[in-house]
Amino acid sequence: MAQPPVDAIDDDNDLAERILHLVERLRPHRAAILAGLAAVVVAGAAWSLVSAQSAATRAQSWDAYLAALATGNPAGFQDVIVRHPDSAASDWSRLVLAEMALREGMDLAFSDRARSKGRLEAAAQLYGMVIARKPKGLVAERAVFGLAKAREGLGMLDEARRGYEAIAREHPFGGLGELAAAHAGTLGNEATRRWYDWFEAQDVSVKKPPAEPAKTEPAKTEPAKTEQTEKPAATAPAASVDTKPAEAAAPPAK
Repeated sequence: MAQPPVDAIDDDNDLAERILHLVERLRPHRAAILAGLAAVVVAGAAWSLVSAQSAATRAQSWDAYLAALATGNPAGFQDVIVRHPDSAASDWSRLVLAEMALREGMDLAFSDRARSKGRLEAAAQLYGMVIARKPKGLVAERAVFGLAKAREGLGMLDEARRGYEAIAREHPFGGLGELAAAHAGTLGNEATRRWYDWFEAQDVSVKKPPAEPAKTEPAKTEPAKTEQTEKPAATAPAASVDTKPAEAAAPPAK
């Protein structure tokens, strides 16, 4: 059986001596070290608990978002925002609400300008709230593009063009990059700006239907009452005249 080299044995002895020396040096600090280790264990356990709770909360927020998406009810998305304000699901909920408002505002642009403006302003505000949270990826791309679209509908053409250019520059290979570049080019066209100026000057408001003339019933006219002709009073028949000849007077006495 081969014996280990002498140099290896000496190295092992040196290592053992160093470990013993370190243990002797740490012995006075044993209580502090144990306390520190205990604190690390407690912190690890707390972190695990918080992580588990955060994961459960995230799962709940996504469940609520998917339920709202299935029904399409704006109140469902609003509930996600209120109950999970700092979650990714709340960003997507704001994004969906913003796109609902944008679509409605664009649909009303040719029939009711006042309502269209209100919905476009609401969309711009929601998009801005999403952007303020500094999202990444698709959420950021859609929020910036949607804000540019809302501003275009509001006639803020320079701001809209800068938004489209930002999408084309920062997300050239994204789903909206090419479309954003096309929109930016269109808004740089002088003919496009003249069209927007012309459209802004149009009266696009809900026209009230003309009031119907009041229905008047013809006056009821009663036929004129004619005075009833009085019937002639019944008259007794005239007494019949005796047409018999009067008897001859008796001759005078002699």
